[in-house]
Amino acid sequence: MLTKLTICNFKRFGEVEIELGSPVVFIGPNNSGKTSAMQALALWDIGLKRWNEKRSGKKSTPEKRPGVTVNRRDLVAIPIPDANLLWRGLHVRDVRRVNGQQRTS
Repeated sequence: MLTKLTICNFKRFGEVEIELGSPVVFIGPNNSGKTSAMQALALWDIGLKRWNEKRSGKKSTPEKRPGVTVNRRDLVAIPIPDANLLWRGLHVRDVRRVNGQQRTS
């Protein structure tokens, strides 16, 4: 079960953490990020499915896990006219250190 949703550089979000309980209800005024949070979660789900498909039957350590490609055809669950609208400032990748470990977001 997911307990927290962390969104970085997605649409209008710079970096935000949303604690998830049971059940989860997003409530807020128009243009406050409810749909964007759901789209970020849908994009994560698409990426996870592609990663699992690529890694099925293989064993690897976390340091050696390659990324996967998600293309526009994979984004049918995220109704937007242009995939560029998903990224804040069109910045899709960032490398930073968290607890001494390099993380790409």
